[in-house]
Amino acid sequence: MSTAWKTWRHAVKLDPDRPITKELLREIGQTGTDAILLGGTQGITFEKSHRLYTLVREAVPHLPVWQEVSKRTAIVPGVDGYGIPVVLNAGSTEWLIGHHMQAVCEYGALIPWHKVVVEGYLVLNGDAAVAKATEAKTGLSAEEAAAYAVAGERLFGMNTIYIEYSGSYGDVQTVMEIRRSTNAHLVYGGGIDSYEKGAEMGEWADTIVVGNALYERGIEAVYETVRAVK
Repeated sequence: MSTAWKTWRHAVKLDPDRPITKELLREIGQTGTDAILLGGTQGITFEKSHRLYTLVREAVPHLPVWQEVSKRTAIVPGVDGYGIPVVLNAGSTEWLIGHHMQAVCEYGALIPWHKVVVEGYLVLNGDAAVAKATEAKTGLSAEEAAAYAVAGERLFGMNTIYIEYSGSYGDVQTVMEIRRSTNAHLVYGGGIDSYEKGAEMGEWADTIVVGNALYERGIEAVYETVRAVK
């Protein structure tokens, strides 16, 4: 399994279902971010994912490009690695092990395991598309969220825990409790659109991920959040 994520303080997540220009991608490459993730929940197809990957490779050749796999039919060959979400608090077991088993059945020996990071996903915004898709149990106390993280690390051997508040800024006390409870590499994504929020979550998370803010606020949000954690 890859340990590449442990070197990242900041990553930008790009949605294959949202348009982006080569000029904006070049600007992202100048911000100081450590990596680009390709991932989303809705409207994800192989064609869109491959198109975005090709564009990113041309515009930002110096940054690692990883795909966060939410749909096995959209997997793009050639990326630097794959983040595989295992939704710890999913209400549907398909997102805990079902889709993963099917991918192994379909791709078997073709899977480049040395380029894979297993993400112990905690989906904590009930209004997010990913929460609805996975039927996630989002009404958790800080202690319950931390217990999921510890179970992912200690019982299932997950070295990366991804706290996902997609579409909203998360509860800092919950993130703090998770940080105190686990030694796993902690990734936070959701609502980071300013220097202040980047600094606040960056104090507890090893890696922060900026996604929607890029589309809503523009490149300045990336510059600000990079400065916040570096």
